[in-house]
Amino acid sequence: MKAPLNGTRPLITSVCYVRHAVSEPEACARFVSDIFGLQKVAGQDGELAFRSDDRFRTLSLSSDRDDGASIGVEVWDDAALEAIGERLRASGFAARSANPEECRRRYVQSALLADDASGNRIDLVTRPTRSGRRYFPPRDAGIIQFQGIGLCSTNHIGDLAFWRLLGAEVTDWVGDIAYLHIDNLHHRIALYPSRRNGLLYASFEVESLDQIMQNSYFMQENQVKIAQGPGRQSASQQIFLHVDGPDGLILTYVNGMAEIGDRSRPPRQFPLHPASLCNWGSESQGVPELSASANRRDL
Repeated sequence: MKAPLNGTRPLITSVCYVRHAVSEPEACARFVSDIFGLQKVAGQDGELAFRSDDRFRTLSLSSDRDDGASIGVEVWDDAALEAIGERLRASGFAARSANPEECRRRYVQSALLADDASGNRIDLVTRPTRSGRRYFPPRDAGIIQFQGIGLCSTNHIGDLAFWRLLGAEVTDWVGDIAYLHIDNLHHRIALYPSRRNGLLYASFEVESLDQIMQNSYFMQENQVKIAQGPGRQSASQQIFLHVDGPDGLILTYVNGMAEIGDRSRPPRQFPLHPASLCNWGSESQGVPELSASANRRDL
């Protein structure tokens, strides 16, 4: 793992937003707001924006597949951003500075636009905009913050190298699924072997197990497909509910992720088995990346 800039400060501090390209933004927006429970806010340039905490927005939807899909990762400062750019380019990754218009669209002060080995677009940004107003969703789903992401990885080794250059490191493995930590939580990023790239899911923390169960009942009552859960990951102890929205959009309620007590321990290896992905017994419905198929032939 690469050392922080000055031995104490991390290079990256959070996964701060998701920009997702869809073919039916309005249908997805209704799902995100009325069903899942995020607060809609003013967007720009055709984007539909939503917030889940004190940040100005944590999810945006757009039909622009050229510049409407990316993952935002907050960087400590401009010095860290410059150091990251040098590391990425030296290792052969595409990375360029964002122009003022691209920063404006992302509501950040500065940014480095990079691609991981799978072609997932990663925005490395400084000073993402915060909101001065209280987060107030249209439906009380119990959401308190945007927590992290699951990414589809077509180049397992290359993607791990990319995130390690940013200071992330593997906490645990389930088969070849890698859970990556950047702070005291078990993971903020999960890399899933796949035949496609892109966002697999975006996770939002809720107040307690009660909200996980209440949202599960709400989805069933409203005939919304549940991709997996309620369940609990064996490695992180996180309770989750993956909800399948329109146009392949998967959003997840989570609660109770374990903190890392001993950062010096090596990553643990769990077998690629249903009990490793969910020790409550739930199995994925139609999402191969979340499946524990032993040979992964469906990917």
